[in-house]
Amino acid sequence: MPADAPRPGDGAPVAAPTARVFFALWPTPAVATQLHQLARKAAASDARIMRADTLHLTLAFIGDVAVDRLPEVEAVGDQTAWPRCTLQLDQLGHWPHNQILWAGSQSPPDALAQLADELSSGLQAIGIRLAARPFVPHVTLARRCRHAQVKAFAPIEWAVEGGVLAVSHRDATGARYEMCRRWSAA
Repeated sequence: MPADAPRPGDGAPVAAPTARVFFALWPTPAVATQLHQLARKAAASDARIMRADTLHLTLAFIGDVAVDRLPEVEAVGDQTAWPRCTLQLDQLGHWPHNQILWAGSQSPPDALAQLADELSSGLQAIGIRLAARPFVPHVTLARRCRHAQVKAFAPIEWAVEGGVLAVSHRDATGARYEMCRRWSAA
């Protein structure tokens, strides 16, 4: 090809770099270890158990957002009242349609639903709409879990002390999360 010939892609718009982000609660290492052990007991042997360092409770899944908009997203977190509360994880569930084993609470603190609503409203104010689905506070313990042995277990107490904005990086081994920002409870 001659040096002055147009090259494929010349003049085509270049997509802005994006990041796959979400607001979440992140457990302490001790709580994450308890959840990971619970997953190992309850998940089917062929399930993909989540690594302890990836366990979290999603408050608002944003998805792909232009990297240059991250300061706007962080500002939503800055303007949010992060509550201090105790979440008692006392329920195991299995969603067969998407093969998820999860831990949740039979009586989650109202503060968590209020937090999720506040984040959703803040994101909507900057033009980011979340998927319209009810907030179901849960921690995904295992994926590709075709069946689960949902057993009784000692409740896990999680002292919620704030939240994070996380970036999800996916590869062949699963997801790896990077914390963009952390907020402490008021």
